[in-house]
Amino acid sequence: MQYLLIRQRFTDYDVWRKAFDSLAPEREAAGLRLALLARNAADPDEVVVLFESTDTSDAARHAGSEALRDAHRRGGVVEGSSQITVLLPAE
Repeated sequence: MQYLLIRQRFTDYDVWRKAFDSLAPEREAAGLRLALLARNAADPDEVVVLFESTDTSDAARHAGSEALRDAHRRGGVVEGSSQITVLLPAE
């Protein structure tokens, strides 16, 4: 199991959340399961999202998909704000 940690800024949380929620079927198809969604207490225009990933190749395809780019546009994601980190469980 791997994890994807995403930090992202947006212009309006409610708009962002609607776009985020609209991608649930695509994320499920890509083997991504939402483990945590949290807003930054010091900056409420930033979220941190943690996904469990069962298939990194499917997750990578989702990360580069037009559906995700469209959701970012609809959701008011601030250009260049997305930070994605792949995490491996410590042994």
